[in-house]
Amino acid sequence: MEKRTIISFSLFIVLFLVIVGAIQYLRIHSLHTLLPNVAEQRMEIDQLQGGEAAASGQHRLQVYLVRDDEELAVKAADNILYGLRYAKLDVTEIAPEEVGTVAPSPYTILIFTGERTTRWPFAEMKRFVEGGGNIIFGNRFKDPAFNELTGVEEIGEFVPDVYGLNFEEKIFPGYVDLNPPEDLFVHSVIDFAIADEANVILSAEGFPILWEYTVGQGNVLYWNTTITNQKMMRGLFVQTLGTLPPAFVSAQAAIKLMYIDDFPAPIMSGKMKDVSTTPLDKSVKDFFAEDWWEDMVEMAEADDLIYTGAMIGTYEEEMELVDEQLIKRGEFPMLFFGRKLLANGGEIGLHGYNHQSLVTADEPIDPTYGYIPWKDKEEMKRSLLQAESVFANYFPAETLKSYVPPSNALNRTGVDAIAEALPELRTIASLYTGESENGDFVQEFEFDETHPELYHFPRVTSDYGESKGSIFQMVDAIANFGVFSHFIHPDDVIDPERAFGRDWDTMFASLRKIIDDVNVNYPHLQAYTQHYATEKLITYQAADLNASFDENIIYLSGEGLVNPSHFTVRLKTGQSIDTGTFAFGTVEQMEADRPLYLVTLTAASAEIAIEGDAQ
Repeated sequence: MEKRTIISFSLFIVLFLVIVGAIQYLRIHSLHTLLPNVAEQRMEIDQLQGGEAAASGQHRLQVYLVRDDEELAVKAADNILYGLRYAKLDVTEIAPEEVGTVAPSPYTILIFTGERTTRWPFAEMKRFVEGGGNIIFGNRFKDPAFNELTGVEEIGEFVPDVYGLNFEEKIFPGYVDLNPPEDLFVHSVIDFAIADEANVILSAEGFPILWEYTVGQGNVLYWNTTITNQKMMRGLFVQTLGTLPPAFVSAQAAIKLMYIDDFPAPIMSGKMKDVSTTPLDKSVKDFFAEDWWEDMVEMAEADDLIYTGAMIGTYEEEMELVDEQLIKRGEFPMLFFGRKLLANGGEIGLHGYNHQSLVTADEPIDPTYGYIPWKDKEEMKRSLLQAESVFANYFPAETLKSYVPPSNALNRTGVDAIAEALPELRTIASLYTGESENGDFVQEFEFDETHPELYHFPRVTSDYGESKGSIFQMVDAIANFGVFSHFIHPDDVIDPERAFGRDWDTMFASLRKIIDDVNVNYPHLQAYTQHYATEKLITYQAADLNASFDENIIYLSGEGLVNPSHFTVRLKTGQSIDTGTFAFGTVEQMEADRPLYLVTLTAASAEIAIEGDAQ
């Protein structure tokens, strides 16, 4: 009897251990597969059809960029060229000696950059503008021979370190004045006395920065600054250029993209009142699950946002955890936040195995990060594949399509590793502006030169509205070509320094104001995940826009245009176009001192009548 009892008990123990082991295995590896499946929201990027045979007008905007190899000229010209092309404005690059071949027209613009005025053909330029053409001088220069074209009456000294930017008129909705000590723009200007007839559009610390001046039948814009080589003024350059011709059209990609970096990711222990300036007597984990996430979901639903997260496996520096350990650590963030993110239409992108930027010891990175450099590309690839295995464990039907560099630091070794380890990944999303010499991975919106399957889609702004400079950059990218790309870090809330001493409610209210302002000023921006934002922007950039003009009509059409397509239209003071809903789409007035409209095309072409007389 005792022997039978011992055997039964032993069998019970063995069975118990087997069941416990099975439960543990399922809990780590596949218990989540019993839950209802969630997947990223699928979206279609449609195109307008049938615009190839549309009517066109007599005039087209013709922009000529006069090239020079002087350093200031090259940097400004390259920067301006990017901005104009993002707005789908055709630009022809010419040499100074070709200026005389360009016929003057109200729809023709010559752009000069740099300071080597002795290379510029003054006589031909004068004939061009007096005959009805337009000229933009993209940098300040000293040359009294050009005073009659620029409206300068007296030339003073160079003045360095002039801070800020002030709007003497409202050019585009949303721009904010920047005053010292705001240092987004630091100008080198010339202390000019200009003609009373010159109309100052922008100023800084009392100095005129941009003015317009009429010469004969044409017009001149003069930039008394060196900031035209900076990305964060491209939109302003496009929109002020648009004041020159009788009518002007620029394109808008109409993309609204919101990133949550380090999400999903492991969550620290502790209570909120002990680790942050948010005085809640609850754990950090419960705060993010019950307060932070619920606020973010409510904002997304109310303000038309779709989040793209950037997941992290661990915050440990060394690559020591095996797949099973990473999966275990990711259980709560992936099952709770990851599933909810996807269920709300979002996307999960990759931040990394850990928060160590993919750079080697011989590649630049800010030393204050204290990161450990990777040995080589192969070690980077192993980490990426390990992170991918964690993602695939929880979401086997999904693929990683986007990558965000930790601390936005990356270099070519890391790019190569990403392309080789994750061939299905489409987008690298880092920074639009930054300091490359400190390792910032600064991007343009374009395909990678080495790996043409990879697309670069930089984030323009970040954080919770602490800086007017950040707001300016946000608006400028929208003014340029209609892209809002913003990111936040959840753990800013639990870092009093990065939170600037604020609690979550205050931070959230500030973030909410940014989004509310975007929705009020730019209701045409459409919410996308990173994957679909990339697909839309690629389609937008590949399309051909045909904008032409008669005296009182604007013609819009194109090939491969996204559906719907959006455009800003500028007119001269005294003129207007009807607003409302039409067979081709809609027309809405935008808030600016000169007539500015948003045109949305849902048909392949449009003919829009201009009313009134230009003043």
